[in-house]
Amino acid sequence: MAESPNSNNKGTVFKHFPSYGDWLSQQEGAATIDNYHDALFQHADEIKFKRQYPEDAFAVFQYLARLGHVASMYSYCCCSMYGEGATVDRTGGFASVEKSATLGFAKAQRQLAVCLSKGIGCEQSGVEALRWAQSAIDQGFINAYSTVGTMYFEGLDVPVNRTKAMEHYLLGMDAGSIECISQVGIEMKQDVKMAVELYEKAISLGSSMGCCYLGDLYHNGDDGFPKDPSKAATYYEQAVPLGDDSSAAKQKLAYLYDKGTDVEQNYELSLQYYLEAAKFEDACALYQLGVKYMIGTGVEQDNVKAFEFHERAKQNNAAAITNLGYLFGEGQGCAKDLVRAAQLYQQSAALGNGVGAHNCGVVFRNGLCVEVNLFKALDYYQMAVRLKYDGAKSCLGPDSNISRDLYNTARVLQRHNKDKEALDHFRAAAGQGHSESIAAVYRNAAGLGPVSYETDLRYFEPQKHQTPLFQPCQTNSSFKSFNGFIQRNASFCGTFRAESGRFSKMTVSHDIYSNFSFIFCHPAI
Repeated sequence: MAESPNSNNKGTVFKHFPSYGDWLSQQEGAATIDNYHDALFQHADEIKFKRQYPEDAFAVFQYLARLGHVASMYSYCCCSMYGEGATVDRTGGFASVEKSATLGFAKAQRQLAVCLSKGIGCEQSGVEALRWAQSAIDQGFINAYSTVGTMYFEGLDVPVNRTKAMEHYLLGMDAGSIECISQVGIEMKQDVKMAVELYEKAISLGSSMGCCYLGDLYHNGDDGFPKDPSKAATYYEQAVPLGDDSSAAKQKLAYLYDKGTDVEQNYELSLQYYLEAAKFEDACALYQLGVKYMIGTGVEQDNVKAFEFHERAKQNNAAAITNLGYLFGEGQGCAKDLVRAAQLYQQSAALGNGVGAHNCGVVFRNGLCVEVNLFKALDYYQMAVRLKYDGAKSCLGPDSNISRDLYNTARVLQRHNKDKEALDHFRAAAGQGHSESIAAVYRNAAGLGPVSYETDLRYFEPQKHQTPLFQPCQTNSSFKSFNGFIQRNASFCGTFRAESGRFSKMTVSHDIYSNFSFIFCHPAI
């Protein structure tokens, strides 16, 4: 560890590196204190890369950063932000890298762009992130092309634009950026052979991302590529010591050890890798940690920790936003806040999370700190099904709660002479195949008026000689059924056919039609 620096900055002694005087005696020709600081920085950078003595490396970076050494300011930022040899301090790390970037250090300018694009230690600002990334590119730091490409690819405070993303990845690849070579491989994955060639080229240049992406191919068996999770684990492990940010590889390794996928299940090692990836604010790692503490998988259940990890993951992970809403709604690990829960469910649904959409349906159907809105509830349940959340299927259909709620609400509206609003509710329920609601929609189309629920029901008998206009719609109902009804010279030009829970407009002649089996209620005559 470093001694406290003395006043002349020449007598400070660090472990594993000679003092200034000893170092100077070993030099041939003239050497200055600035040369010594550069050599000291290179030594600290090497032991950091090898993951040896991280506290010593941090002490050197901190010492040199205070002396105005711009490269050390950048490294001090990385250690502070990701807790390498130091307590995590994202605000302090951001301040250090911002100072280094302002002094013109291109690598710091790129890191500053990354922080601004994700809101790490600062307020998120896509505009400022692009400006600093371009400044780094202008100075020849070609990996900054990857930063810009990723911003457009993932929509990091800029509109998603895959074309612009690919343009920057290609520019970076042409300039020799190993990060961009890997990213182009991702975009070319429909051509597996080409993608593998690009990944292997990136790996030969020391790319952590190339190892990670090739590991993904072996893990998923994409597009005919042979699935081999053991090889995937090998590539992920190979990626870990390469580069400053190997969070993606660590997160994937953690997942493999967590699930025991072709590696021996090891919760302790999984937790270690997840925590290391979380230092880089990896959204997937933060989310998985939140889930582990939420349900107690390989760790003692701790809702406070679950809340903290989900809170950190929410910026870039829709599933984390959904779980955070659940924790607020249940008051687990935090103060109960149904308003906040409803907001988070809507946010996750907008990001395409099926569970979040389902929970929005629950919120609006039951009026949980929002005004009851059965139409919104129905829309959200349907969205959840479209988003492949199977649990929402039971919320739809003729016998579902939402169908009964719509029907019962329509009946109340009818009694208050709000026929238009009632019809809207009947139609929505009929769209789910609810038989009584379908009957009510047909009644309205036939001009028969609303049902009187306070008088006996009577039915028309169909005439025998009429041919059916369309096929019967089979339904079930608590009302009595009849074989058909006839309304001679029907004075309307359209009706609706109920089929598989959907309606299609049909043109109907002003003639007689009959003979369709349907549950229909007529007013007393």
